[in-house]
Amino acid sequence: MEAGRRITVECASVNRKGIEIAVALPKPLAILEPRIREEVQRVVRRGRVNITITLEDAGAVAQQSIVDKNAARRVLAELQELQEELSLSGQISLELLLRSPGVLKNPTEEILVPDELWPTLQTALAQALERLSVMRRKEGAHLVSDLVKRVRLLESAAKAIRTRVPAILRGRRDHLKRRLEELGSPVDAGDPSVARELALMAERSDITEELTRLESHFSQCREALAGTEPAGRALDYLAQEMFREFNTLGNKAGDATISRRVVQSKAELDRIREQVANLE
Repeated sequence: MEAGRRITVECASVNRKGIEIAVALPKPLAILEPRIREEVQRVVRRGRVNITITLEDAGAVAQQSIVDKNAARRVLAELQELQEELSLSGQISLELLLRSPGVLKNPTEEILVPDELWPTLQTALAQALERLSVMRRKEGAHLVSDLVKRVRLLESAAKAIRTRVPAILRGRRDHLKRRLEELGSPVDAGDPSVARELALMAERSDITEELTRLESHFSQCREALAGTEPAGRALDYLAQEMFREFNTLGNKAGDATISRRVVQSKAELDRIREQVANLE
């Protein structure tokens, strides 16, 4: 409340990757919009924030308009002069005078100074933004809990894939021996030519680097989710990188079991990216 006026500030937000601020306020206060934007940006770093500000006279019912007599005299003189120039007959009515711009005035219009209202508006805006932040923190806590669970699922998938690697190599060795036998060229398991072929196959399908990078990404995700700083953009980037690593190792491994794990993990990463979009 300020000098018989009531200032109301409403804040609402929806998810966005960047920061977007929309301000709706009375025309007499339009000059304050840059200050309002600065206040919002100090509190919110991500999302679309809608700020609606209304200004009311607390005693609007009791207030009455007043007549500016000087303005009325000036308007009357101008109308009389025009009447003579155009040779018009008739009387100039009081109703016509009162309807002329500037004759009837609201007392509050004369003393409305945006700079004087700013301290009260700033306080109301700070309170509204604090309530908005409280709600966003509550929502964020639920999202973080959900994201932690999803990261754990990805870690489990990566561990399962790592344990699958020796079996893949054994299977390829046995497959190579069977193919050679089918072609009438049986060889001993210790034959150097078989060892070289297996080494080449293992090199082409080596997914150790991808799994190591995934472990690093998981660690970074946990750190970001446990921290107090905004982590939405960092987590979105990490989700993209993890998606790339899973995709690469799936292509290199060439194993049905690993492919199923990769498909499940990529689907989980899509859900993570959807949730991350809701985080600041």
